[in-house]
Amino acid sequence: MIVLFLLLFFLVDKLFHWKIQALSNRELDKRLEWILEGKMNKAILIFGSSRAQHNLYSDAIQDSLKMPTFNLGYRGCTIDFQLFILKAVLKHNKKPEIIFLTIDDDREFLPEKTLQFRYDKLYNLVKYQEITNELIARKELSPFAVALYSARLGWEQFLKPNPITKYENWTATGTVLLDFKATDFDEKRMQNKKYNIKLELPERLTAFKEFQKICKAESIKLYVFIPPNFKIQNKEFENRLKSLIIDNKIELYSKKTSFFNNPQYFFDASHLNKKGAILYTNEIIKNVKAEL
Repeated sequence: MIVLFLLLFFLVDKLFHWKIQALSNRELDKRLEWILEGKMNKAILIFGSSRAQHNLYSDAIQDSLKMPTFNLGYRGCTIDFQLFILKAVLKHNKKPEIIFLTIDDDREFLPEKTLQFRYDKLYNLVKYQEITNELIARKELSPFAVALYSARLGWEQFLKPNPITKYENWTATGTVLLDFKATDFDEKRMQNKKYNIKLELPERLTAFKEFQKICKAESIKLYVFIPPNFKIQNKEFENRLKSLIIDNKIELYSKKTSFFNNPQYFFDASHLNKKGAILYTNEIIKNVKAEL
């Protein structure tokens, strides 16, 4: 009787296979799936959170440097998620020649509710065993998900997909330019608070160092950027970041022109608008061209 029950259970579980295979159709952002399918073979890749996604205009970088480029910035993601993406890129694709990594200013290594490991980008890709394994390792799925399709599913995967928003307006090479202004943008420049090293999360420091070590081992030129904020720049954090750079061949860019003291170039206090992104990207291109 037990054997019959188990057989019936596994047969029913197989019925969830169709759902697992169709889940990827729910995801509007196809970048991670392209990575897993080996379709992200670019000379230049951009990593970071929303400050990469919105501030670095990958189309202009590609056109100016004559090198295939793609933006892999994910809104609200942490450095350990970016490390996960980097490892996936190198596992399934040709390694890039250059990586641009943006830093979230003084929030990069601190507890910050707006920065998370983007599990939501993985849930709809559980047809890939390595994604399931990653979710199991991070205790987001039961260990039974290794063998059982039903254990890979949650209630949210049966709900109606999220609607397309203005933040899904990608350019051909993966950037989302913000051609509007946040309604809550206070155009008064704020002073940064004192940076407290004691609040840094060890796992994020470790991820940042590992990201650098992988680039060094793979002979990938790494540029680290602190993009413009509409506030007084935190020199304490900038000095802290310099101390975390493991190799003098890694370029750290934090200097910006005085243009970025003007709110007309910003979407909100943390992100550039389209006009500002083009201006900042041109500044980056000029600096990189001088070194190529």
